[in-house]
Amino acid sequence: MNDKKEILELLWKNGIVATPSDVERIMKNGGINYAIESFSKKEKIEKNYEIIKSREVFEATSGKVESFKKLFQDRYKKIRKILQSRVSVSSVVDIEFAKKNEGEESIIAMVLDKRESKFGYLFELEDLSGNIVAFSDQNIGKDILPDDIIAIKGTVRNGKLTIKDVTYPGIDNINRKEKILDSENGIAFISDVHAGSKMFLRENFINFINWLNSNNEDVKKIKYLVIAGDLVDGIGIYPNQEKDLELDDIYDQYSELADLIGRIRDDITIFMIPGNHDLVRIAEPQPTLGQDIKSFFNKNTIFLSNPAYISIEGFKILIYHGASLNDLMDLIKGMKLEMADRMMIELLKRRHLAPFYGRNVPIVPLEEDFMVIDEIPDMFVTGHIHVHKKANYYGTLLLNASTWQKQTDYQKMHNFNPDPCIVSIKYLNQPGLREKDFK
Repeated sequence: MNDKKEILELLWKNGIVATPSDVERIMKNGGINYAIESFSKKEKIEKNYEIIKSREVFEATSGKVESFKKLFQDRYKKIRKILQSRVSVSSVVDIEFAKKNEGEESIIAMVLDKRESKFGYLFELEDLSGNIVAFSDQNIGKDILPDDIIAIKGTVRNGKLTIKDVTYPGIDNINRKEKILDSENGIAFISDVHAGSKMFLRENFINFINWLNSNNEDVKKIKYLVIAGDLVDGIGIYPNQEKDLELDDIYDQYSELADLIGRIRDDITIFMIPGNHDLVRIAEPQPTLGQDIKSFFNKNTIFLSNPAYISIEGFKILIYHGASLNDLMDLIKGMKLEMADRMMIELLKRRHLAPFYGRNVPIVPLEEDFMVIDEIPDMFVTGHIHVHKKANYYGTLLLNASTWQKQTDYQKMHNFNPDPCIVSIKYLNQPGLREKDFK
């Protein structure tokens, strides 16, 4: 247990931030046991939070077909388990068993293919036992998308299935209420800072920091800040990006961000995930930023993967940058950027953060599908599309957090106006979210 990566990961899980020289000292003095004992009293951040799900490193796989097969099998098994807990799902059989029978059957299947005709929809469905062709009318089939994992009730005739009813894993308890805690503390939420861009609204961001540091009694109750990715603008993210950059060195971009974040009062714990503009691989899930970047920031900064699942004083928050929201706009007719809350509901409905393979979001073929939403959170936060939108979905607060970048040429070309410089605040003992506008 004396490997450098293991030591850094275990320190991080215990809320301890260490430098490379710290790690060298730890290795010389007996490894991880010495680290936890020596750091816990003097360098451990007082933890009123728990990191439920986050990774510094994701295990490498071969990237071959077998790796993708394991990924999708794991996704299927996890979501099948969720569906089997639903009251409306019962007497489920495997596809191969259903094909041998005539009459009413229930299966849990992944949608391999969907085709439309004037009579309805034709699907190819699959589970771990085999495949089946299925039919539905226009009403039932219109919302089913490729790669959905759903429970289906229908009638089997001649080895084919006519779909009569569909259940998504989603949220089972429609009477679920928003969680309210006995704590006056608050959490601020932002996203898409894009430090280093010419369009970065730096003065507005400084005004936000000054506000956090003010003597306002409500503001002093804010003890946490969540930043949902695209911390900097990055390098080479899109063609001709260099003309949009104020800082053309990515380390300078992170240095500027660290300087700004470092001005925030040190009793605020800051959680940051990467996004598609950050210095990590673009394929999801994305690991935390590297140690070279982490070293720029103060010890009250907690680095998480994309996605990440945390609990702050018992309030559970799922944080995802949101690249797959673009897929939903491509796949669902009439879906627009301004409908961020509806897109987030679609992800919760499918219990997966990037449910559609082979589109805008490249997926890493891990043996475990890290993008499955195993547990419904108290709050679900995304960013990426530069829209500020909030909602309440069966007791889960939804927030697509605001950006700190003004309209880009790309956005002008698509006639899209972002919602910049809006901070959302969740006070744990109050319902809903408050907003503070720094435009």
